[in-house]
Amino acid sequence: MKGPTRHPTHPTLTLPSGPAVSRRGALALLASLAACSDPEGSYRNRVDTGWHRDDLEALMLRWHKHAPRPDGSFQTRFNRRWQPQPQPELDLLSQARLVYAFAAAHEFIPDGGYLAVAKRAASFMLLRFRDETHGGFFHSIGEDGRPKSTAKVAYDHAFVLLALAELYRIAGDVRHREAAQQVWLDIDRGFTDVDGGLHTECERDFKPLPGVRSQNPVMHMFEALLAMRNASGDKLAEAGARRLGDFAVNKLLQGQADGGALIPEWFDEAWKPLPTKAEGGFTDIGHQFEWSHLLTVGAVVSPVYPQVAERVLAYAMAIGYDENDGGCAMRAFADGSKLDARKGWWQQAECLHALMIAAQASGRNDLWRRYEQTHAFIKRELIDAENGGWQAADDLPCKSGGCRDEQPDPYHMVRLHQAALKVNG
Repeated sequence: MKGPTRHPTHPTLTLPSGPAVSRRGALALLASLAACSDPEGSYRNRVDTGWHRDDLEALMLRWHKHAPRPDGSFQTRFNRRWQPQPQPELDLLSQARLVYAFAAAHEFIPDGGYLAVAKRAASFMLLRFRDETHGGFFHSIGEDGRPKSTAKVAYDHAFVLLALAELYRIAGDVRHREAAQQVWLDIDRGFTDVDGGLHTECERDFKPLPGVRSQNPVMHMFEALLAMRNASGDKLAEAGARRLGDFAVNKLLQGQADGGALIPEWFDEAWKPLPTKAEGGFTDIGHQFEWSHLLTVGAVVSPVYPQVAERVLAYAMAIGYDENDGGCAMRAFADGSKLDARKGWWQQAECLHALMIAAQASGRNDLWRRYEQTHAFIKRELIDAENGGWQAADDLPCKSGGCRDEQPDPYHMVRLHQAALKVNG
């Protein structure tokens, strides 16, 4: 899935390392990264701004044409030719991600009508999905507007928070800021667990459901809280981002012998990583790239996070980057199982995003070269020139049969393009 509030004290922030890594080894790794940098900045700003803007416009033009419904909600399921597919219920995640996408697109395409769509959809979401009895939001509703699934899912709520924070940043409506603040209070009260992480799923009254833990809602809640903090200066959001960032760095991060570091995907209820492939334990390479760029921008709440970001990026590049064609593999396994070298669509977007942010921050020519290589790979293999949008690829190239007949939602692409256009001012 792409309880009662108990606030643990903040541990001292450390940089975890593998058993064979000394302080000298970690410093040597950072020095080697710095040696690749370009101190004069002559390799900076190699972002293909024109392509990022063009693809953002082409993507959101089609979503604007096909997704909005008369009641303010979104049709979210389409085949490759943008023909609507059956949608017997509306899920909170898809609605929230499209609110975010339309709000973010308005910043760069202010005459597209996107802000009005985002506002209407946010109003629908707050009216129809909100649980007025217990707080938070239902997982899904039926076409009649009644709750279909009353479960409370942390991953969903992260995107509600992100959407409202982005909408407030773009439009400045205090109602969206207040709604975002209330959402965070509900999340903090309902999902925070005794270790400082998040319960993955709860019943309607926020009673935690037993089962494995995932880093994914932690990562996206960190992302949403950073967005909320940056949009409004909210101190509770800043404290929440720091708490979840510290939790990821101190509790979830695993140092490697070469100085790199990773965050596994699945954990047991005590936040111990699932150890084997057979038990469901793996590391998602795309999420390592995602953590890398989120921790880099997380410098606003902790100066340690960019250092961790470098280590996570080093791991992702070493274990999962394709030096021949660009892009990244899907999964790695701690038990020594063979790398899952499939290339999914969203992993490529996050790989490009992280390379761009790291290259801009460091000026490293080797990262700019890989940004350009992965950019070319995405244009060649993922962009659907005939129908518009990106290919819903689970295993590129599509000619091998690894792409589905559907439109993936634009969240990852919009985040990528937004970052690219901000990099160049």
